Amino acid sequence: MKRISLGILTTALIACTLAFATMGGWAVVTVMKIPDAWVAGKPLQLTWQVRQHGVTHVDGLHPVLEARAGERRVTGKTWAFAEDGQKGYRGSITFPERGEWQVTIHSGFGRSRAVLLPWRVVDSVRAVRGTVEGHLREIGVRSLPESERGRRMFAATGCVTCHVHRDVGIAGELSDFGPDLTERTFPPDYLARYLANPSIKPPTNGKQMPSLALREKDIAPLVAFINAERRVTRR
Repeated sequence: MKRISLGILTTALIACTLAFATMGGWAVVTVMKIPDAWVAGKPLQLTWQVRQHGVTHVDGLHPVLEARAGERRVTGKTWAFAEDGQKGYRGSITFPERGEWQVTIHSGFGRSRAVLLPWRVVDSVRAVRGTVEGHLREIGVRSLPESERGRRMFAATGCVTCHVHRDVGIAGELSDFGPDLTERTFPPDYLARYLANPSIKPPTNGKQMPSLALREKDIAPLVAFINAERRVTRR
């Protein structure tokens, strides 16, 4: 009986492995919007999508949302949504104290995840009225420069899945799939159009960057970061 059970288990594990390999085994996790900073004790809601190979939305996942600061770890709640023709996942997490908190979204699709650059979380010196962003301005927390916001979005939008950039320092599952962008810069207008619609450039060696449905307000910081203090090179 033990041999039969072990054989069945082994067969099932092999079948699951083959099924996962057939699915492609990796996905791009794209976080839609990230704040410059946050306030301890206030829930932060994040929205993201999980696309197999950066293309096909993956349903039915059970993501895990966590944040770490030193030895401290907290988790949040996650759920799927579908509204206004859009679908994806959302999560809510609360940072219990000030510090540099790093958020990770484990997508539930294999090892695919989004590791965000650490956030500055501050104590509130008075009750928050209105938006957290407005409150941060009132208490003197400055907005990030455009290029720094782009550096953070390079991780959040999933660029690190296929690209390396030394100034980001986060390696994705397939970080050598696309070119290393550390020393690359591009004409700003072209780069903005390409990020909005990668199909304007023919595939290179059979590889085509997927469209991540980036908003114009997301693209401008990415262009500023990728082109920061470098000369334009050939594309």
